[in-house]
Amino acid sequence: MLEIQGHRGARGLLPENTLPSFEAALDAGAHSIETDLHLTKDDVVVLYHDARVTDRLCVPHPRRPRLVRSMTLKQLRRYRVGDAKATPVAQHFAKARGFDPYAIPTLDDLFLFVANYAASPKKTATERARARRLIFDLELKRVPFEPETIGDGFTGAAAGLLERLVLAAVHRAGVLDRVRVRSFDHRAVRAIKQREPTLQTAILIYETAPCHVARLLEDAGADVYCPDYRFIDEGIVRQVHAAKKKIIPYTVNDEADWERLIAWRVDGITTDYPSDLAEFLEPSQH
Repeated sequence: MLEIQGHRGARGLLPENTLPSFEAALDAGAHSIETDLHLTKDDVVVLYHDARVTDRLCVPHPRRPRLVRSMTLKQLRRYRVGDAKATPVAQHFAKARGFDPYAIPTLDDLFLFVANYAASPKKTATERARARRLIFDLELKRVPFEPETIGDGFTGAAAGLLERLVLAAVHRAGVLDRVRVRSFDHRAVRAIKQREPTLQTAILIYETAPCHVARLLEDAGADVYCPDYRFIDEGIVRQVHAAKKKIIPYTVNDEADWERLIAWRVDGITTDYPSDLAEFLEPSQH
């Protein structure tokens, strides 16, 4: 079965990396949700793509860009990511916990929110069952040249505070078998895998077609190859499968591209529009 992965939830439908966007992805039939991880000043793992809070994503518009790492969770909660109508489970969940449904969520929020979705009478039995199987695909937003973006002293030799806090949250939620951790910094992938060998991991590649994909996966101890879809071909897909690994390209929003990738037998597709991809796959998959 092809894995339908919602990019930052369902970014094409609702503001990215928010509880309503995650709910929309689940409603759409996503098997996994990709989201982005940063650290706050008070060492909380939050779901936000950019290193800085700016008017690109946040309302009210901040007076100046500020590093996520320089702000506490309470300070971040003053902002909303976009401005749209909240979805029902997200609205109820956020209200019960005293924050706006479009506030920047924590990793703990995500795990608990999906558990609430899986138990919600507002959802169908099929939707609830799918939520209980959801894969959480977590991207560590490390940028080696700008270590201040995470700011935990990571050197690449061992897991940093971000990796340790992620694993702690995963274990608290009891979802180790449903989590995949990815990064463009393959050292972070290797470090977290060494700390938790049963964890599924993935390496990201941008605008590059490496000569030896299998070697990259082996060096990082990774299970999944996640490339920019424009930099793969059928031969690369075969190389990944020959190494007994999976390939899930990103971010693919066009039907013609879906068709080509499926013909090459990729294992999953990351998209901003999981509802459209699910409909495209009917009736072969659902």
